[in-house]
Amino acid sequence: MSAGDLRTASFGVEGPPPQASRPEISSFVSVVVEVENHRPTLQSNTEAIFNLLNNALGVSLLAVSWVCTQVGLLPGLSLYAISGFLNRYTLHLIFRSCQLARVKVSYPDVADACFGRLGFGAVASIMTTSMCITCTAYVVTVGAVLLDGFDWEPEESPKAIALGMAFLAPFTLIRSLKRIAVLSTVATFAAIFQLMAIAIPCYWDYFNGITYVDHMGAEPGSILWWDLTPSKVIKVAPVVLLAYSTQASAPVILASLQDNSWENVRRITGLVFSMLYVISALFGHSVYLRFRDLTTDSALTTIGQRPVDQVARWCGFVLVFISYIFMVFPLRNVLMKVLLGKDELEREASFKVFAAVTVSLNIFLLMTAQGAQKLGGLSLCLRFGGGFCSTLMAMVFPPLLFVQVRAERGWDARVVCGSRGGLAMLLAIGASVWILSNQALAVDVLKKTGVL
Repeated sequence: MSAGDLRTASFGVEGPPPQASRPEISSFVSVVVEVENHRPTLQSNTEAIFNLLNNALGVSLLAVSWVCTQVGLLPGLSLYAISGFLNRYTLHLIFRSCQLARVKVSYPDVADACFGRLGFGAVASIMTTSMCITCTAYVVTVGAVLLDGFDWEPEESPKAIALGMAFLAPFTLIRSLKRIAVLSTVATFAAIFQLMAIAIPCYWDYFNGITYVDHMGAEPGSILWWDLTPSKVIKVAPVVLLAYSTQASAPVILASLQDNSWENVRRITGLVFSMLYVISALFGHSVYLRFRDLTTDSALTTIGQRPVDQVARWCGFVLVFISYIFMVFPLRNVLMKVLLGKDELEREASFKVFAAVTVSLNIFLLMTAQGAQKLGGLSLCLRFGGGFCSTLMAMVFPPLLFVQVRAERGWDARVVCGSRGGLAMLLAIGASVWILSNQALAVDVLKKTGVL
């Protein structure tokens, strides 16, 4: 099969072809990200699982216990379970939309196929905005870790954030994605050690009746089992949706599987989202049981100064550090393509141009991190990233694309909207969450700035 055939081949309506007839490169992928010995490489199931986990395990994990302080322990963990189900379902919608539209598995490309350049621009813009907000959240978190690690005063946050960027920036000059990918294993182990270093001491203290929090000089209140006040649910909904939102890059990961059959895709996503829920539930449950109403918007700033707490804090630093490098890579590629017309995957720009774009991007992200810290810190980043970006990416756009693809194939209205109107209901819920959460966030920011 020629290269041109590989670029134009597509799966049928019933799903991808069997592995035996599968070409060396995914039928959905027209851009080869990594090439070894002049041959495109595909991912094993294990590699895909690690990539999907690393894609989702970010700073939103640190806010699970904070969500429990807002709506209660039971609703908090239940909302995360619902979020996992919805995110996996809409990820499947995107994957199947690409199949039915006969385009490569790319969120912007299937939006282009369904709604033209307007759809492409909307999805690409939201994806870019989401990456900027995520990077900002990483910088804010690194600054918070340094602030607590060096025991600085809260008013020294700008200095801590600037120092954090000074640590991060040099590593973003690594140009090879394959070299960066070597750090993926380090990030995974850092996440595991972080979970153990936080969860085990929290459970130990709780079951041994230790309640007083030395570094806060306070006694935690009683456990809040549930509080379904609408304003609080609206406040945490974006953060909960963001926790498992992998729609931006997960479709490409799934398409580059050695076996990207529909059955294998469902198997892998089911395993990954189950693992994500277990990790986030243990993380949030343990921290909330120990600190309860004393919990801050980040578990790394909630825990104390004991040696085990410092281990957890620096493991979190490593995880966020590596995640930032990964996130800057695609963000920089988009900017170079849009602003300079250079394809960074092909390294069309000189290293000087590459370095100039990288430095400029880091300066911009440092400025947004400083502003975000003044307006609410990590919780602001998570609420804005979840409410404005992830709700659109995970709840609004996927059913729109799937409905449009089905409609273009001439299917009747009942089939197009789902046998019981499920797609229409999902779209209505997503649109409502987007409007209400952004309205609440705007009011909080205006109050923070003294406008209200």
